[in-house]
Amino acid sequence: MVKLNKKRTKRNGVIKKAIIVFFAIIFLNVLADKFYQRLDLTKEKRYTLSESTKRLIDKVDDDIYITIFLDGDLPLEYKRLKSATRDMLNEFKLASSGNISFDFDDVLSDKEIKEKESILKDIYKRGLRIERPETRPDEAPSEKFIIPAGVVYYKGKEYPLNLMKRQFGKPLEEEINGSIELLEYEIGNVIRKGVVGQELKLAFTVGHGELDEVETADITNELLGFYDVNRINLNLTDSNCYKLFSKEVANNPEKEVFTILVEGLIKKLNEYQGIVIAKPTKPFSEPEKFIIDQYVMNGGKVIFLVENLVAEMDSVAKYGQMVTTNHNHNLGDMLFHYGVKIKPSLIQDLQSHGIPAINQQTNRPGFWPWMFYPLFNAIDDNPVSKNLENVWGRYCSSLDTTKSKSLRKTVLLRSSPQSRLAHSPVLISLDLLKVKPDPVNFRKGNQIAAVLVNGTFTSPFRYRSGVKKAFDISFIDSVESNAMIVIGDGDLIRNQVSSDGQVYPLGYDKYGSKQFGTPVEFANKKFFLNCVDYLCDDSNLIEVRSREIILRLLNKGKVKSEKLFWQSLNMILPIISIIIFGLVNAFIRKRRWT
Repeated sequence: MVKLNKKRTKRNGVIKKAIIVFFAIIFLNVLADKFYQRLDLTKEKRYTLSESTKRLIDKVDDDIYITIFLDGDLPLEYKRLKSATRDMLNEFKLASSGNISFDFDDVLSDKEIKEKESILKDIYKRGLRIERPETRPDEAPSEKFIIPAGVVYYKGKEYPLNLMKRQFGKPLEEEINGSIELLEYEIGNVIRKGVVGQELKLAFTVGHGELDEVETADITNELLGFYDVNRINLNLTDSNCYKLFSKEVANNPEKEVFTILVEGLIKKLNEYQGIVIAKPTKPFSEPEKFIIDQYVMNGGKVIFLVENLVAEMDSVAKYGQMVTTNHNHNLGDMLFHYGVKIKPSLIQDLQSHGIPAINQQTNRPGFWPWMFYPLFNAIDDNPVSKNLENVWGRYCSSLDTTKSKSLRKTVLLRSSPQSRLAHSPVLISLDLLKVKPDPVNFRKGNQIAAVLVNGTFTSPFRYRSGVKKAFDISFIDSVESNAMIVIGDGDLIRNQVSSDGQVYPLGYDKYGSKQFGTPVEFANKKFFLNCVDYLCDDSNLIEVRSREIILRLLNKGKVKSEKLFWQSLNMILPIISIIIFGLVNAFIRKRRWT
């Protein structure tokens, strides 16, 4: 009887413990659900979203659904990109409290050839990237296609999301690594396009021969996804500028019209977060420069796309040659005061894009490298150009920076080390295609094509009382913290247009694409968007581009040379371990029970 009671007591104790453990597990799960916390133990915090991304996600007020097409039977490198994309999307999903969801879809799986062609055409029209897996020289080209991209759906609209960043000449592993580094930025930027709307205002200046609406149609259309984009006339002698302030002129008959225009433009410009001065060909007067200066002193951001030499491919193609002349935009002294000098020269680079021309020897059309079309290298130490593909330049002036303790200069674009400068006047002739460039003559090193200037700016009109006294408006002589970008190529944002008026994407070359039978496109659009975002975007999402994630990859050479050793070790060691364990166990059992 005593034994039975002991057993019953023991059994009851076990049941009580089991019940306590069960309810403890439920209680801990409830706590974990209410007080959720994750630990990111990676050195570079790759699984931790930045504060700017979190602020953006907080603005999501509807469900976001993301479909990623990077799925199916993928090469190892693309599997890493897929895995990293899944991890990053999980972070977005968790941060959004379920408002963001995603899935992976292999849209080409089990499809016939015609179906695949139709799907790929649709994917391409959506603006998504399509890749083919790399093959060794001894292998036949692969018929497989990889789509490292997806679509983001938000409030009835869809937005393309490209995951892969290609750069000519870089190994695939480096491209994958760069793409993984930018995942948070790329995903966040697409979400920003849908969430933020057009809260910020941006203006292209007109009135001084700047690029027109057709020439900037593609970049304007792209900017409209993030900004309210307008055009503003800064030419004080243009009747279109007068029309903008006709009411003020009528209401103030005692005041000079010229004064009303200047004061009105200064106030009007302050409505915009940024302005773009794209390839002016007519001179700015001193009062017009005063308007721009006071905009800068008020904290306004400016992107100057200014050249010092007149050089156009249309003239070269028509006459076979041309001699450059100086641009008379009259902005050089002001930019020099802001820390940047535009040299009267053109960058020539052996790393260049080409032009279509007739071979003089064979009399056949071809596509030949053109040293006046440099392919600029992006600089990876800043968020604007980090991990960008090459940017296409056309007759670009070289820039230099002045010494100033109050201003910091950051190079954004530069030519290759195999560059040189052609000083004005420059003879540009198609006869240059007949001569093979000698690399010995191209050793002037990297030439600056774009530079970011930030810090404390002082007004060049600070000690010029004549201009200041002419207008009844408070003069600001300095701004403690501001930034601007100067680019030596006005054509950097000029898109090509077909004979029937079709606008091509910025960075796309219709001649090169026709010659090679595949789209030839450069990173001009992405670079300029980054410039605008860096200067004008209050969400500061552009800073995410500067994050660096180190992928600790295997040494392929070592793997190949030590492959047999590790294979043998992995096969034999477990067997030997089991045998040793069995012998030791048998020995112990024998001693214990004999």
